[in-house]
Amino acid sequence: MNYGSMIGDSFEYTKDGLFGNWGKWFLLFISMVIFPLWGGYQWKIYRGESRMPPLEGWVGMFIDGIKLIIVGIVYFIIPTIVFVILGGLGIFMGAATNSMGAGLIGVFVGLIFLFIFSLIAMMGLIRFARTDSFGEAFNFSAIIAHIGEIGWVSYIIALIILWLVIVVAVVIFSIAVGIISLILLLIPLVGWILAILLEIVIAILIGPFVGVFTTRYITHIYDGARAPA
Repeated sequence: MNYGSMIGDSFEYTKDGLFGNWGKWFLLFISMVIFPLWGGYQWKIYRGESRMPPLEGWVGMFIDGIKLIIVGIVYFIIPTIVFVILGGLGIFMGAATNSMGAGLIGVFVGLIFLFIFSLIAMMGLIRFARTDSFGEAFNFSAIIAHIGEIGWVSYIIALIILWLVIVVAVVIFSIAVGIISLILLLIPLVGWILAILLEIVIAILIGPFVGVFTTRYITHIYDGARAPA
């Protein structure tokens, strides 16, 4: 898995689709506020087109977003129940034996299960978008086999790299914006208004770019399998 290529392609994919197309950028921000629309647009990106898909078919996007949310909720419920049971049992055993270690072990095992299941869920959502089948969204054997073709270690490393890239970029951007905001706040009234407007503009700019970049990158992870699933 070529992580550098994945980062580079995801950046170019996002840049080419958004830069100079400010109307689309703003509409994507609105879709993030009306989040089923954003889910529907992620559905389009998940399908693996080489260029950012157009913003069209809003009703279909909304419906696809709702379906994606439903699958996500189901994926969230299952590990949460297991986590609560394991964590609860660990805490109960810890209290019964007067040992904090037992409680921590239960919580830790629950967190591991939650993490592994979230990895399965991420690939399951893309599989759902590719097949438009609720059955395939929860075809655990096929999803786990697909992750096996990607490589569990490669998958986790790819997510760590994504997290680091986003954190570093956001921190650098936030520092730059913070400095500008502090300068503006030195100007009575007008500066304060401009600082508030700057924060709004930054939110509009960051949200869609990071959202599209991340979705494209995760799609690359899915397509990084050595054999089709």
